[in-house]
Amino acid sequence: MALIVSLLATLTFAIGVLGLVSPAGMNSLVSRFRSKTGFWTAIVLRLVFGVALWRVAPASRAPAVLQALGVVSAASALALPLLGMPRFQAILSWWSRQSPVFVRTWSVAAIGVGAFILWSVN
Repeated sequence: MALIVSLLATLTFAIGVLGLVSPAGMNSLVSRFRSKTGFWTAIVLRLVFGVALWRVAPASRAPAVLQALGVVSAASALALPLLGMPRFQAILSWWSRQSPVFVRTWSVAAIGVGAFILWSVN
């Protein structure tokens, strides 16, 4: 489980770096999730990350934080099907219209979360 968490935290960190360096690159990545396959990929990734975070939390440096992040991740995975594909696509379209400053700000947050999780489990 720790390997899965480390890989997904590294992915989170790398996506944050992409958005910081190239907001247009981030928008390109986001647009790949507009398909039905992308929708279900987002659900599966969030659910796997949430369960893995929950499972590794007790052995981590920040168990309560990782458990909370795990719950949020899993809950967001379970909420996406209720949200539906059209609303999911609308959110992705909204994201793509945001300013580079907005994208970079959220990208810095992703870098911080990814780094924190990596520190917590390693």
